[in-house]
Amino acid sequence: MKDPGNAIDLVIFDCDGTLVDSEVVAAQAWSEHVAAYGVDLTAQQALAQFRGVSMKLCLARIEELHGKSLPASFETELRALMAVMLEQRLQPIAGALEMVQALAVPYALASNAPHHKIELCLRVTGLLPYFAGRIYSAYDVQRWKPDPALFLFAADSLGVAPSRCAVVEDSLPGVQAGLAAGMKVIALQEHGVHPEMPDGVSVITRLAQLHPHLA
Repeated sequence: MKDPGNAIDLVIFDCDGTLVDSEVVAAQAWSEHVAAYGVDLTAQQALAQFRGVSMKLCLARIEELHGKSLPASFETELRALMAVMLEQRLQPIAGALEMVQALAVPYALASNAPHHKIELCLRVTGLLPYFAGRIYSAYDVQRWKPDPALFLFAADSLGVAPSRCAVVEDSLPGVQAGLAAGMKVIALQEHGVHPEMPDGVSVITRLAQLHPHLA
């Protein structure tokens, strides 16, 4: 019998890199866009530096490389390019649809991204119907991972104590946010475990491995 003291009553998923394979596409958009400003940044470098990081910090890094402030239009143009590329190239993370369809535990989504990007990603990959009404953005609370505020907001909105929530994340900032929120953290590490992965985190390499960690 499952110990009710350790029961998971809510699973909170990250979006980018956890449910949808958007981080590679976004990294390509970063690389292409910053080139117009004389910044040399490969997609691989963008992926390594910006995975799970707030847009504000990413922009600050580009300004540092650029050597001066970016125009106000930079972010708008970047997001427009990302939207086009995501529409054309985005795929779900392997097993995401099957995993969500099989979940017996209530679930939600909490992402650093704005709502319009989250919903675009979910729509393109066929996941939107599963999360409608349970999508939370860091822009709702104006606090970004690794701050735990977003995860706490999602749990509170759904009436679940943090200790009875599990977070599924791929990035280190997301993992840190889940731990700071007092939640069980499961890290999806498809391409090798992050060298700074904290203790106490359950690691999976495929979404198909998630279910035993919710028991």
